[in-house]
Amino acid sequence: MSWSKKATVAYHFIEAANDEYFKELNLSFNALLKSEDSSGTFDSGQSHFYWKINSKVDIAETDTFFISVVKEKSAWPVWYSEEDGIAEIPLHDGALGELYYAIINPESRFILCLAAAGGGPVGAFKKFLNEFSKDGSVKLTPLFEDKIDILTLSWDFYKKIAVSVNFPSYEYQSEFMASKEGSLMKLIDELGGLKADITISAPKQKQNLNASQIKEIAKALLVNDFCSKLVLKGSDNDGEEIQEFDLKNAQVKYKEMIEISGSYMVEDEALPILKRAFNDRSHDLIHLSE
Repeated sequence: MSWSKKATVAYHFIEAANDEYFKELNLSFNALLKSEDSSGTFDSGQSHFYWKINSKVDIAETDTFFISVVKEKSAWPVWYSEEDGIAEIPLHDGALGELYYAIINPESRFILCLAAAGGGPVGAFKKFLNEFSKDGSVKLTPLFEDKIDILTLSWDFYKKIAVSVNFPSYEYQSEFMASKEGSLMKLIDELGGLKADITISAPKQKQNLNASQIKEIAKALLVNDFCSKLVLKGSDNDGEEIQEFDLKNAQVKYKEMIEISGSYMVEDEALPILKRAFNDRSHDLIHLSE
């Protein structure tokens, strides 16, 4: 039985404190592909992850790798039958998880990722890439239309920030609440909600928000999978025309409807989507990263 899904591919650039990281990452991926086992595991917070370097992808002049990451689920669906009723899913070995796919090019420093079903692939791959970092400094920066992130984050004056977050489950909400930006939304946790909208503004003519704090919060929320709106309102200089942009709407994404033949999106279904997403923005990915 097949089923339809809207596949959404996110585009990011990889940032690290040391340029040697990218050379070492490329060497590590190549060595893993040549080894008997190109997979591994790691823990982050209360979450357990499994990863696998699947193959190289021939889409650029430099090495591009096709990678799977699975985040173990702490809460599962149930198993049931009319005769025996409701019970846990009978697993003889292993666990259930959220599956994510990506293509990563260490030299051009880009990553394209998507979720096979649900969950947040960007956060999972950021954790994965930091497993190969000595200082844990790896960050993922989205690709934006018209470099709108550079424009808004260079402003000297901010009049408003508006944020919307929407979590698929309490597991993802609790992970967000542990971060600095999550502490700003403690009320959603205290009230037991999964969605929040918050707007902070400086309505008086000569009043402005704290620019350095706005930039720090915005940079963190830009790469958060569950932040669906991030509006900044401000200007370069006091007295200039005020502008307003939703950075989440300006973030480049590739979308298409696909038919999935089994119970989950397999590698042979995911890779062509990632290739088409790359072809759609190859000029931006190769040239902006140089």
